[in-house]
Amino acid sequence: MPPSRLGLRLAACLLNISEARRKYVVENIAKAALLEENGQNHPEVSVLNIFSDQDYNRSVITIAASIDILGSSVLAACGEAFRSINMGAQDGIHPCLGAVDLIPIYPLSGIGVEECGSVARRFTLAPRSKATGCRKL
Repeated sequence: MPPSRLGLRLAACLLNISEARRKYVVENIAKAALLEENGQNHPEVSVLNIFSDQDYNRSVITIAASIDILGSSVLAACGEAFRSINMGAQDGIHPCLGAVDLIPIYPLSGIGVEECGSVARRFTLAPRSKATGCRKL
């Protein structure tokens, strides 16, 4: 798919995490997506929404960025989730697979579903190498 008129190639990730009851943990995970490796705010990444369900004890963090940098932002958020969520203490009515349950990527502008799938497949191995107990199904 060609770039949009503005030249933007945007995608969004609806990062599903197994935490909703500790708001500060969810917010720290979202903030991790916004930071570059040097700790500075990344101007090209936005957290569009955070939806938390207390009964399920699950949150969905919507992260948007250029398709070229979305993966690193999502991985930073995943790393914070792996460090912050104790699955031994986690409870809720929704079954969960781990601290991060689902990492779907959707096209927003200037890219197609195929490219989102390609990016998703490229970075599926990265969380497993950074956190014990992380697996890909």
